[in-house]
Amino acid sequence: MQTQKNYNPKRWYDVKPYTGEVLAILKELSLQSHYDIAREVLKIIETIKQNSRDLNELPLSLGIERVLGLYSQNYGRRWYDKNLPINRIFKSASSLQDEDFQNIMQGMFTSLKDNNE
Repeated sequence: MQTQKNYNPKRWYDVKPYTGEVLAILKELSLQSHYDIAREVLKIIETIKQNSRDLNELPLSLGIERVLGLYSQNYGRRWYDKNLPINRIFKSASSLQDEDFQNIMQGMFTSLKDNNE
């Protein structure tokens, strides 16, 4: 009998490349590191948002998945929900287009991995 492996992601970040790895690395860092990282990443996110506005595009819809994800973050059950700098990164990045979000996560992963090896 052949079994099918139907994998249903249980966490929102399981379907986002690099995001789980970024969270795993961040979890091991100090709170001061979280603030330092958040300060720089939020500058990049703001720059991306500014450049998107400059293109005079129609406002971007967040989409139902992101709205529900932001809503559920208010429950604050996970460590990153209770961590102000990390929470701000993910709330801000979640309003970006998927490609920009993935670029942020890939950049964070690359930087954090290189600095923590």
